[in-house]
Amino acid sequence: MADERIKKYWSREMDALLETYEQFQTLLPSEKDCGAAHRGEDGRYVEHLVREYLRRYLPKDLEVLTGFILRPAVLCGKNNRSRKKDEHQISGQLDIIVYDTAHYPVYQRFGESIIALPEGVAAIFSVKKYLRPEYIEPEAESILHAARLCPHKLGNGKMAKSPFTALISIKDKYGEQNQIPLTKEEKGKKTYEKLSMVYQKREKLCYDEMLDFVGSLTEWGLYKDYFGGKKEAKYLFFEYDAEKRSFGFQLMIQKILDVYYQNTSNLIVRPGFVDNRKEQFHKSFGPISYQCGEIDLSRRTKRNKKAPTIQTGGQK
Repeated sequence: MADERIKKYWSREMDALLETYEQFQTLLPSEKDCGAAHRGEDGRYVEHLVREYLRRYLPKDLEVLTGFILRPAVLCGKNNRSRKKDEHQISGQLDIIVYDTAHYPVYQRFGESIIALPEGVAAIFSVKKYLRPEYIEPEAESILHAARLCPHKLGNGKMAKSPFTALISIKDKYGEQNQIPLTKEEKGKKTYEKLSMVYQKREKLCYDEMLDFVGSLTEWGLYKDYFGGKKEAKYLFFEYDAEKRSFGFQLMIQKILDVYYQNTSNLIVRPGFVDNRKEQFHKSFGPISYQCGEIDLSRRTKRNKKAPTIQTGGQK
């Protein structure tokens, strides 16, 4: 029977991430509330910190960047005219794009900011310092649109695995004005209800369009899962304590690697790296009905050819 050393390792790594952030707050404290004195920089610091920790554990082929995804209406592969009737489509500004720069080019790059092709995208993240209920709907819509740009076929003719998608924060700001604080489960339920409102409005919803993970790295998280053999999805709710709060980060690493290794399976063997054994969810929310598993290449949302100049998400 394996011991707990891998779980202990990840737990200590998450402690180190949180300690690094708290040191930033110590040096630049806010006089009015928790956090740092400069909120914009505070939010950007969280984003940079998450990027740095993802970068530590992903293969060098995968870079952790920021920017836009452009789906150009040009030939693909060897004389592939599948996009002949398409228009150029572009995402909003994305906090984190995990991108396979070893195998795919980019249009432009300025430091860590890129205009990326959809074929190389392994993950899309929206990152907040604090997660608030009012962020859920616009961020879910923004990531849904970005995910719709990414479906493509591999060289063997099979559909590539869609990017892992997540909306994450260090902590949350739910029910701040309530006399009785919300429980973690109540926060998870409120988040699920917001997601459900977004997805029920879609005429033809695909499983791969729905966020894979929403939550904080320190307190709780919702994880998308299949609901039996039906075309229904559920969100599994997990609470974290000091011993288990690395679970969310481990799961994100695992899911990014799943995309990377499945889409390069003719080249690389998938290793064992994380340890989520015996982790049990506390609650299941759902189901949300969907009409297709993979994103339909013929039904992507059309957007203006002109690239947006502002970030589509909410405040950090």
